[in-house]
Amino acid sequence: MTASPAYATAQPVRFPNRRADRSYLRTPAVLFAIPCAVLAQLFLSANTTTPNYALAQAAAVTATMAIVGPIVALCAAWEAFTLRSLWGRLTVSRSWWRVLVQRLTPVLAVGVLVQAMLYVVALLQLPDPAWPGWQLPFLSLLGVVAWTFFGAATALVLGRLLAMTVALLVPYLALTLPAGWQPFWLRHVNGSPFDCCSTSDVLDPRVTIGSAGVLGTILLLSLCVARVRLAPSQHRPWLAAAVAVAALIAGGACVSAATGLGAMPTKPRSADALVCREDVCLWPEDGEALAANRDGWAAVREAWRGLGLTVPENARIAPVSAGGRLALTTTATDVDSAKTTMAQLLPRALTGCLGDFDDPARNDKFDRLSVLLASRLTFADPEARAVTVPDPQPVPADAESLWRAVGRCGS
Repeated sequence: MTASPAYATAQPVRFPNRRADRSYLRTPAVLFAIPCAVLAQLFLSANTTTPNYALAQAAAVTATMAIVGPIVALCAAWEAFTLRSLWGRLTVSRSWWRVLVQRLTPVLAVGVLVQAMLYVVALLQLPDPAWPGWQLPFLSLLGVVAWTFFGAATALVLGRLLAMTVALLVPYLALTLPAGWQPFWLRHVNGSPFDCCSTSDVLDPRVTIGSAGVLGTILLLSLCVARVRLAPSQHRPWLAAAVAVAALIAGGACVSAATGLGAMPTKPRSADALVCREDVCLWPEDGEALAANRDGWAAVREAWRGLGLTVPENARIAPVSAGGRLALTTTATDVDSAKTTMAQLLPRALTGCLGDFDDPARNDKFDRLSVLLASRLTFADPEARAVTVPDPQPVPADAESLWRAVGRCGS
């Protein structure tokens, strides 16, 4: 006897079926794509620190995760709510993770596309477009993936209103609040390193390791939550707990590598990258400041000798003191600024005291030498003489005695 159609075995339903569900253009990720891109671009333009340096531009792009992260998490939460509302009501022939990934594909695609667009815009603004290295783009990609799955996980365990709030606020707070936290290394392990980078710096690899540990842990814990909520109960339920513990241990090990960082997420750039012309060495990105540094150094060197003091023969100036160079250069393109900077730094550079400000009496002597040096320089703007000292004012006859009195740092 033929079975009645009413009791026929139900056929497996492919879920989610995008054509029957809705078009990609109606997904929250696509609807929020343009507002997300606009807000992120405004954030980028307001936070670029060194616009001629590829690494600084890339760091500014990673900072836009404070905008992109909450939005992709919110969109992922919405997608997961749809999944949660229908899960168990339809016959699903695919694994839970394939269903989840397909459901989140538009969110991931939009997040990666927005970040890629920001990288293109930021790097094309450089006078000489250059690749910033793999570390910061990797953190941007990992950030998009981690916060997307975090948003999905919140929707699978929390109520709608609470999950939306958590998905929106937690990424934003995690990406912005650490800027004011102590110890300082905490601000460098959220995937958006703060204060990076001047042309004399490169990103410290410990930042990448620590940030990858934090973001990777968020991603794995989110997947564990999704597995508990979506996988059949008989599919090794202990596996999610084991993976979560392993993720926490591995993430902690990665973060421990970054605990030696200070307020800056950088390390000194190799002096091999310096480009030297005559007696001035600059980073390639600072080439526009060559004329100001050259003219300023010639004037300051002559004024120093006019005080009866000596400068080493064939002394070269650079942003760093490596290779016997004097760390005196500036990124300014006008000669007055270069002269002012060099007048303040030359006495300290010659004695190795550029980073030593612990002795107030010595500091006063350095300031008086700088005042004497600036008094022998000609400035287009008289206000450019920035250093002042209390009375009695020094006179040129004091130069030699002041110079003998400062000695050398570290001796």
